[in-house]
Amino acid sequence: MDYVDSELNPVAESVKKKFVDLEYELQVLSRQREVLLLYRGEELRNIKKRLLKKTVSSKEAEIYERAFYFGEKARHFSVDVFTPVRNYLTNLNDHSDQTFTFIHNRICNILKEPKLSARIEKCTDDRFRQYFLRPGSDVDFLQKSNSCYTDKTKVYARDYYLYFLHVAGSPGIRKETMLVSTSKDKTIAMQFSESTKKERVIFHYFVPAPFQDYAIGPWEIEHHKKVIYATGLPAYSPKGLYPKQNEIAVKGALFPHFLLGIELVGKDKFIINSHFTSANNMNNIQSIVQHGFNIDQTDFEKTIFDTGYIRYGETDGYGAFSSYNV
Repeated sequence: MDYVDSELNPVAESVKKKFVDLEYELQVLSRQREVLLLYRGEELRNIKKRLLKKTVSSKEAEIYERAFYFGEKARHFSVDVFTPVRNYLTNLNDHSDQTFTFIHNRICNILKEPKLSARIEKCTDDRFRQYFLRPGSDVDFLQKSNSCYTDKTKVYARDYYLYFLHVAGSPGIRKETMLVSTSKDKTIAMQFSESTKKERVIFHYFVPAPFQDYAIGPWEIEHHKKVIYATGLPAYSPKGLYPKQNEIAVKGALFPHFLLGIELVGKDKFIINSHFTSANNMNNIQSIVQHGFNIDQTDFEKTIFDTGYIRYGETDGYGAFSSYNV
């Protein structure tokens, strides 16, 4: 694999050596369960639509530079246009009764989907199915959800069921999703959209512990399931309806601070995050693995208008999220 910059030129040997050191450190921490290494496959044209309002004359290098500045966001931030009466999943912190009612209804929709019947039978137990399909379970679901100790644990409960909806696809949730699909298995990311002849890339991403502040994967992050058990609500099979995908759903966005780089599928090239060589990142690997790359985003609120995003989110790095309309 050739390590290159955004212009696809080979990086200096000194930069390559430092970056390989960073990758090695992350691999070590991954084995120690201090870091999650994740991969996301995507078509280049889709990324271009989200990152550039005017895509006709843009250079490919500009797309990569923008990805390293804005990251890759969930559909909620690009296509989820609210209707005037929309009162559920309005922002990253929305744990309202309306949101839990929406979640309950969508789970029921999945359980009634004939095309998913065999998968539902395999990946959910009788208690889960009977609970949601029982008359009056919507009221009980609200009551138990509201029994969470804090707003934060209530959001964890919301996220736990959003993961189930997200993994289920169209019968569950699509445009409203606040999650970004990734996998621990690079081959899964490679297979994503492989039937297309369009240019494809793979985002290489990492999540530092505590994982529940950034991502959801009930089979990997037990914290969410513990919240569910405490409320008395039913749990589903840890990997959702598509266990072979090994999906970890990243909350809100693949923030550029944790984006190692972009692999060009079929070209044997890996574009290193351009911020690696700036703001003293290259000489501070320990800071990167704990807090991500140091990135100057002073102009973010102005330049976001030049993208296809309709809103954006931010985190303080300690599990608190905020979102804003563009």
